Amino acid sequence: MKSKPGRTQKGGYPWSKPRSRNWWDCIVPGFTDEEWIQNFRINKETFDFLKENLHDTLVKYDTPFRKALTVDFKIASTLWKLATNCEYRTVAHLFGIARSTACSVFHDVVTSINETLAPRFIRNPTTEKFKDIIDGFQNKWGFPNTIGAIDGTHIPILAPKEVPADYHNRKGFYSIILQAVVDSSYKFWNINVGWAGRVHDARVFAHSSIYAQFQGGNVVGKELDKRFNNTTITPFIIGDAAYPLMPWLIKPFRDNGALSAEKRYFNYKLSRARMVVENAFGRLKGRWRCLMKRNDLSTLFVPDVAECCCTLHNICETFLNEFPEEWLEQEEMNNAPNDCQAATQTGERVRDTLINYLLQEREQ
Repeated sequence: MKSKPGRTQKGGYPWSKPRSRNWWDCIVPGFTDEEWIQNFRINKETFDFLKENLHDTLVKYDTPFRKALTVDFKIASTLWKLATNCEYRTVAHLFGIARSTACSVFHDVVTSINETLAPRFIRNPTTEKFKDIIDGFQNKWGFPNTIGAIDGTHIPILAPKEVPADYHNRKGFYSIILQAVVDSSYKFWNINVGWAGRVHDARVFAHSSIYAQFQGGNVVGKELDKRFNNTTITPFIIGDAAYPLMPWLIKPFRDNGALSAEKRYFNYKLSRARMVVENAFGRLKGRWRCLMKRNDLSTLFVPDVAECCCTLHNICETFLNEFPEEWLEQEEMNNAPNDCQAATQTGERVRDTLINYLLQEREQ
């Protein structure tokens, strides 16, 4: 007897082929708290938070032909891929679903996180929160009136079919750039992601939302301005040599081999405070390894995945999720970032004032 098109000899449909979900149904429920964190990179309480907040956008209902995947199943399979950087085929095999289903579920969950949770967890701090950030930089690293540290990191990608040379960075691999501003507790409060890896940090910065905000006016509010040696200093962010010197963005002095002791001390203090953003990137990529190694995602979708990972990172840091040191893998750093020579007179005056402040603090 000839079967109808699209059906198997036993009367089923190809997409309804039974697959084993033994790992999810039988093994995962027995995980200890430590095993849960090692596999899904978040604790069970944070997982429940995701289920509660993503439920309405992810829930589906059974039909006469197919049993719907549960919300916790979808979130878990997505976290697994984000954490391990494995192929869709591996996710499909482990969770007992088709490869196409693994792909669509991943896209749905990433989109849901970005639409539902990203606006809540990646945003400009309130005035009170800015005060806390300033206190954090002052108390931890002795750097005054600082509301964030800025830097960029490369996310490895497959070579795009169109203009691949634009994505080939100076480290020798294909990437897109994630620029982020981090507070004093490793949390991102501004991100810009998607520029091709060959683009200089200064250009990414000049076209970013953080640049537009600060150039458009006082982002923080006048009440947080401070007077140092008869100079008014608005709250600022700190960056490395790749960024321009501006009243609201302070960078180190260029080391030409003849810096004064005072300027070397300033560079030292700024470098210590700025390490918070490099540490944040390390924790981000250590937890979500899809950003550490080249993945099988579409170049167009990688920025969405990066935003999703930054959101999950902030959630984990907010809820004080454990971060084992073994997750850290030293990222290849730019030992000598391309120096940006641009500077404003006001920026130079602010930096000179900060030198005097730091020297006075050291002598007290």
